[in-house]
Amino acid sequence: MKPKRKKKSPQKGRGSKLLLLLILIGIGLIAFFHQQIYQSIKPFFGRRSLFVERKDVLLYFSDREGEYLIGEKRAILKKNAIKEEAKETIIEIIKGPKGRLIPTLPPHTELLTLQMNDAGLATVNFSLALSRDHPGGSSAEMMTVYSIVNSLSLNFPQIKRVQILIDGKPIETIAGHISLRQPVTPKPDLIK
Repeated sequence: MKPKRKKKSPQKGRGSKLLLLLILIGIGLIAFFHQQIYQSIKPFFGRRSLFVERKDVLLYFSDREGEYLIGEKRAILKKNAIKEEAKETIIEIIKGPKGRLIPTLPPHTELLTLQMNDAGLATVNFSLALSRDHPGGSSAEMMTVYSIVNSLSLNFPQIKRVQILIDGKPIETIAGHISLRQPVTPKPDLIK
């Protein structure tokens, strides 16, 4: 007589197959969610690298009386070109002050272009909102012009003069009080 072979219990085979299936599903879910998490945080790290160098600049905004400019420290991204840092500076001026100072540029103003030449002239081209939305008045116009000029020339010694354009064209004035036919030099005596 032949010895009887023990039959495998159908439940033992099913249990190991089920366990294997659960492990594979778990691995798949981990891989899927890992990819989803990575994709959702990737833009954050792309924009906010931990190793980005910053540079402190002084932006000049109006005091409450509209008579003097007061510097407000702001950190901008340090770039390889002064022109790019100067653009960042103008964009920060457009954003306005973070403290109690008064904005010097209308909030809808856009920087269109900024060019520099070897002679120290920065040509800053703004959207029409700079003059169209300007509050007017000689003091407000003076604060606008010298906020731009002083912020650029005092943070970047390579910039000696600033020519302000609107929509790519030279302008006579922003609000009728200060001539902008010629490039403007800084006026540090307006700084308090």
